Amino acid sequence: MKGTLRFDPAEYEYGPATPAVRQLLLTWAAVDWFVPPRDTAAAAQAGQLFAQHQARAQKVLPERFPAPVEIQLIPGAWPEFAALCQRVQTQSWDWKYSTLKRLALAHAEARGWSLNDQARHAGPLDAIVPPRPGDLFFRFGEHVMWNSTDPELDLRAAVPAQYVEVAGWYRSYANMDAIDSLQWQLAEGDNRLDSNPFVPLIGCYAAGFYPFSLGPTAVVLFSFTA
Repeated sequence: MKGTLRFDPAEYEYGPATPAVRQLLLTWAAVDWFVPPRDTAAAAQAGQLFAQHQARAQKVLPERFPAPVEIQLIPGAWPEFAALCQRVQTQSWDWKYSTLKRLALAHAEARGWSLNDQARHAGPLDAIVPPRPGDLFFRFGEHVMWNSTDPELDLRAAVPAQYVEVAGWYRSYANMDAIDSLQWQLAEGDNRLDSNPFVPLIGCYAAGFYPFSLGPTAVVLFSFTA
């Protein structure tokens, strides 16, 4: 189940990192959600991608990304997926905000990039201007915020009814990684993706494996069985 972008990234400019940003947007739109991996080599690939993500992140924020990390590859169906979602929602370890968001922020600060500085791309100060679908930012009063560029996905068309809510939650949870990948590249200001730690993380989703961090040194890569 693939989402649909409401815009063509080729029609938008994103500064010095424009080609990389376009590539990231298209890669995220191409993720086929909640289906079994189609490649028999995908499990090994996903493990390598997550290890690559961890290695890149450790260079920037070693205290938050210790090594080594135990990676478990766990196949299953919707009940197992929902149980993992419930586990990360209730555990004390906060991967997304205290770790990944902190990583993206540390890199942005080191590069002198901030969200508020994007005001010049977000419309006039005294007017609420609806963003175009492919704009990365919009202004609400004096505040600059990320615009939603997430592909549209009709979960009810492909997900069992009792799991639509949990699937929607996980998609929102995962979309934070896509936003962080964009922020990293904009702060980097070029088109080289070989240091962006969110690129291999997005690669895990693209390979059909869904990361669940259970602690600083433990992660599950879940995949749906046929």
